[in-house]
Amino acid sequence: MLHKLEGYLWLTLSCTISIVRDERYNVQITLIGVGQAGGRLADTFLDVDDWLLRDPVAGACAIDTSRAYLQNLSAVPDAQRHLMGTDQAKGHGVGSDNELAATIAVEERARIVDIIDGLPITESDAVLTLAGLGGGTGSGMTPAIAKTVRNEYDIPVYGFGILPHSRTSPIQTLNAARSLRSLRQQTSHVFLFDNDAWGEADPDEELYRELNERVVTALGTVFELVDHVDSGHTEGIGTTAEHRDNVLSTNALSAVGFATEPAAHISPTEQNQGLFSRLWPSSTGENSAETDESASSMRREQIESVLSEAASPPYTLPVDPDKDRKAELFVIAPEPYLSEADLSAQELTTAGQLDPTHLHACQPSPTGTSDRVSAVCILTDDCFDRVAELTEEAIALQNDPSWVEELEVSDQFPDILEDRSTDAEAIPADRDEDLEPLF
Repeated sequence: MLHKLEGYLWLTLSCTISIVRDERYNVQITLIGVGQAGGRLADTFLDVDDWLLRDPVAGACAIDTSRAYLQNLSAVPDAQRHLMGTDQAKGHGVGSDNELAATIAVEERARIVDIIDGLPITESDAVLTLAGLGGGTGSGMTPAIAKTVRNEYDIPVYGFGILPHSRTSPIQTLNAARSLRSLRQQTSHVFLFDNDAWGEADPDEELYRELNERVVTALGTVFELVDHVDSGHTEGIGTTAEHRDNVLSTNALSAVGFATEPAAHISPTEQNQGLFSRLWPSSTGENSAETDESASSMRREQIESVLSEAASPPYTLPVDPDKDRKAELFVIAPEPYLSEADLSAQELTTAGQLDPTHLHACQPSPTGTSDRVSAVCILTDDCFDRVAELTEEAIALQNDPSWVEELEVSDQFPDILEDRSTDAEAIPADRDEDLEPLF
């Protein structure tokens, strides 16, 4: 329910609330990082040691056409770093030529099957491909790899793609649009991260690492949460099939909001075990009741704070505040925070127009981080404005080869530029089928 007040949209969480106290978080995903950005994301996934729920990674590999990028990884095991296209790229990468990368993946399909056979697919619930969509290797190979996985194994395949900055090379714009179109055809669902929404065109190493860690923590938590809810461990959310269709609907796109902060408001009477409780004796009588009430009030404020941050921009992708879309909110917090009465009374200020169908409150597993209050917001749509704009720009570029000649890379895209009209306005910009497929 939305209420507009003094320029803000107030969202009353009158949606169905499910509280998860069952600690059986079991989802396991296999990661395939493709190209430089995808490999670094896979590396970050394996390097995280303080998951909010439980480590969701069953196994991971990195695939690249650049030997140097593979050598720069640290957490992906050496045996799971795979150099491809050595005949064509000679170990130096394919530059921005995503068609060459796609060709390599198609021609070396048997090798891709061997690589995947070496991963714990049978122990996994899903495969997640990771890639930057503006370059060559990740952009071109990832859709072809996803197709191979989908055809060879009975397992859901999801994608995570990074969109390039709008201020970067036109080649990256065209690559990203064509790659995303192909990736959506070969996966069940695609999560997107837009560099425009999060930083400078050339972030320094520290910012790059921080963004990777934030994205990985949010994305890993999303899979844990959705799996746990879909497994029927919560009440009041409808059938598993209905909820899965709502959160990870086929061929849809998602943006994610995420927030986390230390849990600070647990009163002495709620801490009744371990050394901490012995050093902080419990109060009694009126003082105890007042302390508990004060702590409860502060917890509500903290829940509101993390929900507001997660449900407000910036998301991993810019979101049009004037368009309705599916939204799911999750809060992960220690047991004292999980009061249905407290949660149902929440109101939060958000710059996004959200009307969530569910708010899910989840308690961390024993192996998860139990001293934090965190929130995740999943926004799902068939298309976001940023994707529509990217597609429009790509169609215009595809139909006007003059920019390629100026960049002296016309030899990289001979097929898509041959015999094309230069009248970009003749093609509807919101139809990605007007983009040439990668394979």
